[in-house]
Amino acid sequence: MSDPNLLAGRYRLLERRDRTGTAWRARDELLNRDVTITEVRLPPPGPHRDWLLGQIHAAADLRHPGVATLHDVISAPDRMWLVLESVEGRSLIQAVRSDGPLSSERAAEIGLRVLDTLTAAHERGFHLAATPETVLLTPDGRVVLTGVAAPVPAGDLGDLGATLFTAIEGRAPDTGFQAVPRMADGTPLAAPAAGPTGSGPLAPLVEGLLSADPAHRPDATSVRLSLERVAPHSAASRSTASRSTASRSAASRSRRGPLVIAAAATAVAAVAAGAFWLWPRPVAPAPTVPVPLPASFAKAPDPCALISREQAAELSLNPRPSKEGPGRCAWKSDNTGQPTNMRYQLWIQTIRFSSGEKAHAGYTRFLKEDGGRTKTSTGLPLILTRPPKALPGIAAEAYAMEATNQLTYYTGVVFRAANLVVAVQYQRGGETDPRGGTREAALRTGRWVLGSLSRAR
Repeated sequence: MSDPNLLAGRYRLLERRDRTGTAWRARDELLNRDVTITEVRLPPPGPHRDWLLGQIHAAADLRHPGVATLHDVISAPDRMWLVLESVEGRSLIQAVRSDGPLSSERAAEIGLRVLDTLTAAHERGFHLAATPETVLLTPDGRVVLTGVAAPVPAGDLGDLGATLFTAIEGRAPDTGFQAVPRMADGTPLAAPAAGPTGSGPLAPLVEGLLSADPAHRPDATSVRLSLERVAPHSAASRSTASRSTASRSAASRSRRGPLVIAAAATAVAAVAAGAFWLWPRPVAPAPTVPVPLPASFAKAPDPCALISREQAAELSLNPRPSKEGPGRCAWKSDNTGQPTNMRYQLWIQTIRFSSGEKAHAGYTRFLKEDGGRTKTSTGLPLILTRPPKALPGIAAEAYAMEATNQLTYYTGVVFRAANLVVAVQYQRGGETDPRGGTREAALRTGRWVLGSLSRAR
């Protein structure tokens, strides 16, 4: 009997990477390396499919550090599975939400890398998107474009304008996003009205790129000159580094055999099957001002109302929760047909005490109990993989822990807000969490809960 989690007898599907179930973290068992696999439903034979396949052929010769590599393609009559280089990092919008606006120098440096990639793609006849969501910043310094735009006039750099605006202003144009006020990890609580670009050295360039009339936008040469005047490194040294990186990448690929880049593959995914996602690696939060909370809660909030349906869906959960007793709510995986290690569950529990002092005593008791826990409530042995550790800057006091009973793996986040103690637990099937997904999801849920509590009256 064939293994349903093994694709083409070689690629083991490990974890879903998007809400649609079309992108997966996987392991190439032949070459022993991590990859990303995207399933693409193809349109019927005709001009649309021909255009998509033409994009792949146009991109086949591109070797550039600004795009991920397509290692393999597995074809079927109505779909393709794209085996892509696994690229870890944060999108620009995630970086801004976590750390705040970038300096003009850093934004210009990123802009130059993006411009190099856009130029290389345009020369081959395909169109990469350079939005704040599709510009990926990796820990090793790469700037990778992960999305493809519909055909646009050659040289149209409106996307780059939106990216630079977001980088230096801390919010995306026309969306009202702003970097303050912040959660403990920098995530905005509110959406203030959008305003004009600031007065920094990139402001004239950004305003030109965002002009409503594409004919009034600066061309690539003008954009490059403007960015090079602000970037901390000279254009010559940056170009030399780019060529060196590209040469190393090309040499590496030549040892592996002919490959095509992920940009062309993403063109198929973006148009035929929705956006293609690369999974961001969780990063340490920047120090920020704690969320403002009520001095006291007159009643315990309904835990089922502390996150939205959209937020539940972001965690691959059914957006309709179920109550599991007083002050406790549960969300379960939205696709029970998934393998066990790709099913997720979330619990939120709220406990109200008569005073902040009693809530502190309750919080301290929970911390001690979790630190000494050796069995689950059903008697299964419990292994603490990460003992309780304080989380500074979250509410009045908080801690996180991780554990497995060898059937499931979970992260728990517990915090005290005034006279309220809130417990969040996010779990997945399996006894390990190699990418820290439960940790990232539990912390994100805690931030959402804090946001809801900050608006409580």
